[in-house]
Amino acid sequence: MKPNTRKPNATALKIQLCATEMFAEKGYEGTIMDELTERTGVNKASIYYHFRDKATLYEHCLTQLFASVAAPVADAVDQASTPHEKLAIFIQSFAEQAREKPAMPSILMREIASGGQHMPDTARQQMQRLLSTLKNLLNQGQQEGIFESFNALTPHFMVIGSLCFFLTSQPMRDRIDSPEKIDPELNEFTHQLIRILQSGLAKTTKGA
Repeated sequence: MKPNTRKPNATALKIQLCATEMFAEKGYEGTIMDELTERTGVNKASIYYHFRDKATLYEHCLTQLFASVAAPVADAVDQASTPHEKLAIFIQSFAEQAREKPAMPSILMREIASGGQHMPDTARQQMQRLLSTLKNLLNQGQQEGIFESFNALTPHFMVIGSLCFFLTSQPMRDRIDSPEKIDPELNEFTHQLIRILQSGLAKTTKGA
């Protein structure tokens, strides 16, 4: 299933948004259709009219959610010129999108923890779009002699994994009783991540 660019009707959108929140809160197994009916005020017959079953609903919600993150990240990177700028924008844009759409990192972390047991192929393709965007900018940097040659999965995991973990673990960190502030703001965390990756990827000259 490709991301649906058509505007859904009000009922379908209401179901989608509520279900996405529930999948983020409870995971696939923990999301009960009866509770979705209660939360939305939409009867089961109408839910199943718009979405054949829970698996179809999950696929739709995740594909739309992940596409809503991957597309603006890719578009933002395309607007930059140098590999260094593209890398910084990739990280900043993903951080902003994940913060604005907290269901995305929550659902992704749940899927990772379960080994991707319920991850739809169409949603995974959106994650692969992010990887492809990163891979292309790294290739540009390597061709221009700016970046060392690395498997793109390594920085991909560093960016996506660290930012998703940072965002989803916020409530747990907020409960830590500390006399002084130990938690960086997202912007500070993002800038540190950019510096680490730009430094780590930088091509070094022999004998330097």
